[in-house]
Amino acid sequence: MLTTGSKALDELLGGGIDKGVLTQIYGPFATGKTTLAMQVGLLNMGKIAYIDTEGGFSPERLAKMAESRGMDANTVLQRFLVFEIFDFKEQRKTISRLKKIVNETFSMIIVDSITNHYRVEENKSAITADLGKQLQVLLWLSRKYNLAVIVTNQVYFDSKQNTLKPIAEHTLGYKCKDIVRLEKLRPGLRIAVLERHRFRPEGGIVYFKITDKGIEDVEKTKSSQTILE
Repeated sequence: MLTTGSKALDELLGGGIDKGVLTQIYGPFATGKTTLAMQVGLLNMGKIAYIDTEGGFSPERLAKMAESRGMDANTVLQRFLVFEIFDFKEQRKTISRLKKIVNETFSMIIVDSITNHYRVEENKSAITADLGKQLQVLLWLSRKYNLAVIVTNQVYFDSKQNTLKPIAEHTLGYKCKDIVRLEKLRPGLRIAVLERHRFRPEGGIVYFKITDKGIEDVEKTKSSQTILE
């Protein structure tokens, strides 16, 4: 497994981000999805294929996270192979190309986010099938090379159930065996909810904060009541 750099999150996930499966991390804007994904890549050896569909990958942010942890920023940045994606068609082609690019030197693949371009397409029935094929390629790569794969996902408001839900919930839910929801409590403070896992109980919740280092645990001295106030 790959550590998240947070003891609480690692415990929630049964040790960290697992290999050979797809892990979905979803939540509203600015809940820490990108920071968490970059941190997992930062703290674990091997190359990272990073598919950036939102323009959220910041080499400056990653360098600052590395330097805050006493790591050499240039060495870290060289491990990230970043693909900037501008439409759903390009996303499909890039994920397919990974079959010729990824090898034993890679430790993980990140797609941030998998649904950014999907949500603006009109013919949902056709592209939903396409999205499923993209996820299948990622799953095949994760198994072939024993990689960790993180796909981040956006949310939409379901007016019928009066709640936020992940985009393409059923398609991603079918392929992603581990699912974590992130929520924002107040500036800098977040919670992670384990919605699905292969061997951990569902519904577990941990608190974390976002700092210059990235994702960090909230001090254990703070009670849940204090955190929620």
